[in-house]
Amino acid sequence: MIQRIQTIYLLLAAGCGVLSWIIPFGKIEWLNQPTTAYVANDSFWLTLLMILSILLALIAIFLFKNRKMQFRLCIFGILAGLAALVLEYQIVHTHQSQPALIQRAYYWIGLALPVLIMLFFFLAARGIRKDEKLVRSLDRLR
Repeated sequence: MIQRIQTIYLLLAAGCGVLSWIIPFGKIEWLNQPTTAYVANDSFWLTLLMILSILLALIAIFLFKNRKMQFRLCIFGILAGLAALVLEYQIVHTHQSQPALIQRAYYWIGLALPVLIMLFFFLAARGIRKDEKLVRSLDRLR
């Protein structure tokens, strides 16, 4: 289980999901108030998507005997990461369109975490597909 490279990628995807609750993805400078930093747990749907991506990664790790299901979970993880990225962008962009209350709204480094989640799920899916091809080629040799 741990000797396969896709396990490392899935652990990294889960780690990026956890980091999304710590590292802000956007900051907003209000006119007469302190700066607000937005993290994943500020939005219900974003929290739900991050929990989903963490669970998908962890479940996929333990389904190492069922490579087809593992591959499907990676695809769903990529979609969850894409949805989280769109939602993060939409949250900050919505605040940018209210210039009367906000001095400045900008994206921050946490916006890269869903991209990293998608990348790690993609790399894990690629490793799973390679394993599946290897098993099929060995079955043909028998």
